[in-house]
Amino acid sequence: MSLRSLLLVLHVLGAVVALGFSLSYGPWIRRGEAHGAGERAFALRTVSWIDRRITTPAYVAQVVTGVMLVATLDWDLLRAAWLELSLGLYVALTVLAIAVYAPSFRRQRALAERAAAGEECESEYATAASTARVCGVVVTAMTLTILVLMVWKPTLWD
Repeated sequence: MSLRSLLLVLHVLGAVVALGFSLSYGPWIRRGEAHGAGERAFALRTVSWIDRRITTPAYVAQVVTGVMLVATLDWDLLRAAWLELSLGLYVALTVLAIAVYAPSFRRQRALAERAAAGEECESEYATAASTARVCGVVVTAMTLTILVLMVWKPTLWD
């Protein structure tokens, strides 16, 4: 297997793992919320655990394997509109995820833990959950857009 083929396999595998786990967060959280405060807190802890140990490293691997792929092909590929747009979206979603989504998710998880311990904070939790959900949907939509661009490779402004 050539280096390029290996990098392509790793890049696609990273995308499958990262996006696959990301798409599972909503169902995990909804299942937890449907079964009570303790289960909700468990679901949010599980999502957080998976995100730190699997999903985020897979997204980082996407950047590394992507840059290595471009290097093995041709640096001029960076001038392709679909790749420029994909990279711009990746930077934007990373900033959004770090600056808005992660803090709102941490707040949601902390409030879920407090509610599981018996503290009355459901209205605060609902607000935090709503913010995290909206951010999560936006980040997921941006990620799916990148996936479509990577597979389709449309000619936009080339």
